[in-house]
Amino acid sequence: MEIYVLDSSAILSGKPIDLDGRIVIPESVEREVMKEDPKLFDFIQGKDVSMEHPSKESLLLVKEAAEKLGEGRRLSRVDKEVLAVALDNLERGDVCIITDDYSIQNVASFLGLKFKGLSEKGISERFVWRFRCKGCKKVFKRFFPSCPICGSELKPIVKRKTKVRS
Repeated sequence: MEIYVLDSSAILSGKPIDLDGRIVIPESVEREVMKEDPKLFDFIQGKDVSMEHPSKESLLLVKEAAEKLGEGRRLSRVDKEVLAVALDNLERGDVCIITDDYSIQNVASFLGLKFKGLSEKGISERFVWRFRCKGCKKVFKRFFPSCPICGSELKPIVKRKTKVRS
């Protein structure tokens, strides 16, 4: 069975989403969309839809993957829950995340999850990010509000690129 996990960006785009399969929406996505425009949920009326909360185990896996890739700071709590709900559904069928968020796509690729953009083509390369100090040029694996050595601002840089299989 095809299972589609929808990110907020997919729903907030307002574009019609014609999916043949089960639709899963993380509860945090539902709350985010309801604040913006509850009418955006009209497109899923009459479809097989469930609202789910991610497991703690999957959230931990997502957090670890995001940190490895340098995406931890870029992903919101809601973004992490989208990825975790997708992981939770892997045993139930063929899972695909519908999102235009490149950071979600980057982490999804690393976790072996399928993804598809709605308005955008999607990523073709997975990035591993690092953070370089603008002052002393030291490179860090994780983000700091300022360089722990000299206090200057950190700038994200790409450490490595890997082709994403289509």
